[in-house]
Amino acid sequence: MERAGTAGAEVEGGRVIEILQELVRIPSINPGFPGGMGEQAVGEYVKRFFRRLDLPCEVQPVEGSRSNVIGTLPGASPRTLLLEAHMDTVQVQGMGIAPYGAELKEGKVYGRGACDTKASLAAMLAAVEALALGGVRPPLNVQLAAVVDEEITYRGVSALAAALKDKAGSYAGAIVGEPTGLELIAAHKGCCRFYVDVQGISVHSSNPDLGINAIDKMVDVLGYLREYGRTVYPPLAHPLTGPPTHCVSLIEGGVAPNTVPGFCRITVDRRTVPGEEPLEVHRAMKKRLEELQLKDPRLKLAVSAPFIIDYALDTAVEAEVVRHLQSSAQRLNGQARVLGAAYCSDASKLARVGIPAVVFGPGDIGQAHTADEWVEAGEVIRAADIILDTILSYS
Repeated sequence: MERAGTAGAEVEGGRVIEILQELVRIPSINPGFPGGMGEQAVGEYVKRFFRRLDLPCEVQPVEGSRSNVIGTLPGASPRTLLLEAHMDTVQVQGMGIAPYGAELKEGKVYGRGACDTKASLAAMLAAVEALALGGVRPPLNVQLAAVVDEEITYRGVSALAAALKDKAGSYAGAIVGEPTGLELIAAHKGCCRFYVDVQGISVHSSNPDLGINAIDKMVDVLGYLREYGRTVYPPLAHPLTGPPTHCVSLIEGGVAPNTVPGFCRITVDRRTVPGEEPLEVHRAMKKRLEELQLKDPRLKLAVSAPFIIDYALDTAVEAEVVRHLQSSAQRLNGQARVLGAAYCSDASKLARVGIPAVVFGPGDIGQAHTADEWVEAGEVIRAADIILDTILSYS
């Protein structure tokens, strides 16, 4: 494979892996998960990283002691390329390896966050370091944002996007780190999560006809949702993401084995496609579900407000940041397709304020959150090369 670089600036592979191992050894479980201590220690690492390079670095408070860390490598033009990656990880319970061991074995780095997404953060930091230590002034400003809370409610990127909204026009684009296998994700789905509650009448289970079984009534709701997905979703398919989907991810009901259940709740995870607005999707589904009661007077249901919404991403494949990144990735990695994804990411929040964003990074999404999470070391090094080359390609 070719290597990126110019006079004075070249990524050193061993250094990339050293940065990754240092990051993995720092626990940063999102506080919303068991054992979560937050991202503060990784934030401190990023601050020290930029200060050692004598580069400006700011801390953006997000919630309590949780803050984004934003460092900048000044460039030759007023335009800015944003590199963004999250610092938080999921829980470590049930892992079969040392969560923070950062062991390098047979070409793979193991540990919680190694794949999702400290590998991306390490590649970005290594690219910035290579430019700074090489004394290379990039053709545009390079801003690296290490953010909190991607794994649950996107508070970090939401705060970042709000702060950048008024100057979004000065941004050439954003590369958002996630494990994409060095492919480019220009479109992905959003989501809307809400509850559907069915109210029944509890009686002794020896005389079930005297009550209304909420679980039985929920079966009717589930059947309706299956039919809804079969008929409504296919015509809404997006060329990169495919059609919308929904998943009934939780069900709760009943209080005892000898009592007709008087209540049942399901959790619905509705995945939206580009062009759909989560709140509009929720209103439409709520209306259709509530209309079921007109057909069955014994069915009493309520649809909650969404407890989580997120937005789809739809960056044009012709966007400048996509073209530059794809060109570098094709040259240095042999291929780089522009694809869609079913998951959500920080990128859509940046795109909504006017910063064209593309998701890119080393690792396989199938390894994220696993009991033996790992990432291929060579892929992390290639990611750093590609990011460096992309920055320089703006000249």
